[in-house]
Amino acid sequence: MSFRDDLSRRATDIGSALEAELAVLGQDQIAEGMRYATGGGKRLRGFLVLASAELFEAPLQGHLIAATAIECLHAYSLVHDDLPCMD
Repeated sequence: MSFRDDLSRRATDIGSALEAELAVLGQDQIAEGMRYATGGGKRLRGFLVLASAELFEAPLQGHLIAATAIECLHAYSLVHDDLPCMD
């Protein structure tokens, strides 16, 4: 399996996990904003979490939560950086 294939597969796994976690928040405006901010992207940071877990033969399912958390933090940092009051 190539790197791109593995990255794509893991990105799909992380995206699905993010959708599942954010689904419990409902449909209000803040939840929709969170879905928008975390939607898309290469998911490289989450991939690195999962690749590290695999390297040490740790169970991937438990680390999928950590990978989604890293992606949420990354999305937060991008949104926070774009706020006009932060310039």
